[in-house]
Amino acid sequence: MGLGRKCRSAWPTLGGACLLGGLAVGCAADKTGGELHAAKVLLEREVTGLRESVAKLERGEPLFPEEAVVVSIADTVVKDFVNAQLPVPIELESYKIELKDAVATFRGSPSVTLTGTIAHKDHPNLVGEVSAIGVLEGIEVEAKSGTLRAGVAVDHVDLLKMAGLENFLAGGTVNELARSVRKQLAGRLPKIQIPVKIEQAIDLPSVTQGPVRLQGVSMPLAVAVTDVVAGQGVLWIAIRVTPGEMVKAAAGQP
Repeated sequence: MGLGRKCRSAWPTLGGACLLGGLAVGCAADKTGGELHAAKVLLEREVTGLRESVAKLERGEPLFPEEAVVVSIADTVVKDFVNAQLPVPIELESYKIELKDAVATFRGSPSVTLTGTIAHKDHPNLVGEVSAIGVLEGIEVEAKSGTLRAGVAVDHVDLLKMAGLENFLAGGTVNELARSVRKQLAGRLPKIQIPVKIEQAIDLPSVTQGPVRLQGVSMPLAVAVTDVVAGQGVLWIAIRVTPGEMVKAAAGQP
């Protein structure tokens, strides 16, 4: 509850700062067309996310449910965990693509940009650059391990430098090849395990010695992610914890 009140005044300022920062990136004179397009996609996503958060605060609502537990994680940590699961190879009919590096940017939305190379199978000496822009999605508490995990949904691909590869498109276009790469990425990227463990039960052990003896009980906890907000390089994840009915331990169990 306190976090929500503090953020009401700070978030509009944050939104303005992010917007100005994004415009500065987008207007850099030395960017190529593909890089400018990528910067525009990121900026649009950031602005959309910030508008949603600001609208909630303007209505007098906290960013997160008052009863929720809030977990925060820096974009640099997510970057390291994504990179640990790279490279990801992809093969099209005539091209080999390898995504080698990731950058996470938590400003308005939990954006993830993957970069790598693209080469023609028959001309491996011609190597271009590819950039895939996506967002963390499906953030959830994994039932088996109790850890947070998320997927990466890629919704935009730019071929930044073709290095002569456009001569082998056989009547196609660079945009068509980029769309093919994006479709190939669907379902291919590994889930990201976020190093935060959420206990899903409270166990009270049995007391079997001494003058007072008690049978052990366990109270299950239903945990679910309710809200996700990205800002200032941090991903804030609200988790609702609902206690269940206590269950007595079986006779003889600790």
